[in-house]
Amino acid sequence: MRLLFFGTILKPSAFAYDAAANPASTKWLSGLVAALVDLGHEVTLCGHCYMRAWPKGRLMPGRHEYLDSRFNTRLVRYVNVPGIRFPSLGRGYYLAAKEASLGTAFDAIVTYNPYPWHVSAALKIKAEVGLPWISLNLDFDDVGPDWSFFRQATTGADAHLFLSHWGYEMAPVERKLHLDGGISVPPESPTRDPNKTLHVVYLGKLGKSGGRDILLGLPSCLKNMDVRFTYGGKASGADLEAYRKLAEEDPRVDFRGFVADDEVQALFQEADVFINPRDPDAKLNDMVFPSKIHHYLGAGKPIISTWTRGLSPEYRDLLTVSKDATAEGFAEAVKGFINEKPEAMESHRVRIRDFVKNGHTWEHQARRFAEFISKPIALESEASNHE
Repeated sequence: MRLLFFGTILKPSAFAYDAAANPASTKWLSGLVAALVDLGHEVTLCGHCYMRAWPKGRLMPGRHEYLDSRFNTRLVRYVNVPGIRFPSLGRGYYLAAKEASLGTAFDAIVTYNPYPWHVSAALKIKAEVGLPWISLNLDFDDVGPDWSFFRQATTGADAHLFLSHWGYEMAPVERKLHLDGGISVPPESPTRDPNKTLHVVYLGKLGKSGGRDILLGLPSCLKNMDVRFTYGGKASGADLEAYRKLAEEDPRVDFRGFVADDEVQALFQEADVFINPRDPDAKLNDMVFPSKIHHYLGAGKPIISTWTRGLSPEYRDLLTVSKDATAEGFAEAVKGFINEKPEAMESHRVRIRDFVKNGHTWEHQARRFAEFISKPIALESEASNHE
């Protein structure tokens, strides 16, 4: 298949260029696209460089050196002025798609989230060329009463992919697929010494919906325990100051802010336990699968987590679910790992490996995706032949 994707895959070195750049989105999309290419599918991307609106960001953002050169991407340029940038982005995506279509007969348009600029361009191309539009729904802050906001945003889509299990189960659309992502097979790792200080690691959102109150409160709940903490992610304003203050007052806390890709690998090797404290009561988490879960599982180590609606029931046996979404609940779970026997840790790693190998690698997920979209492609082709 020849697929035209609307979405941006950035180089790891590009994430520090602006607060709007999101490592999680790049990692997920690059996993799917790379696996599709490895299976022999042809993928062309149209993508822009995310940036805060001018004057905080550049007036005309976008540099080719920010794009991951492993993929065939057409850079979308736009006027980054409030009130103008969304229509400018829509036009930019449309023009990039038209240019990409010269000499290439694509089989489908695939959009990374139903952003207004993706949707407007996809609908124009769909109308002009007759391509089916596949909407990847990685998150959606508020689907609205009776899913009205979501319906409005995705009107015209021929098929939907959902990362959120709740979104997949509840969305009032006919052709849909649940696919939350792919996982790397956990490597062999040395047995943890139970006499060593337990290293608890969190990388991700640092605001309230990401679990800020739990992250800030956890160290004090384990005051006299042999535990150290590493927190990383993008933060600003009062949140940033709160994490800095925590690290200054408690020498066991290492707050790193944004963590570069090469540091992530080393940190994951050092970690003993990961935490995912996303707020289960935050509406915007309903349509999200916390992709850090897959990165943590790829390390083959225990994960203490809240239970949010986006998680599929199949993860229940792989996570240590906190009894409640509080620092005290997480502290109780952490205590259980301080003197965990090496055999128990190894058993957990083997269970994760079996789970990943049994249909959760990116190769397997890309095959599922290709099979799923083959039907709307065939239906569109049949409709075109009858015109």
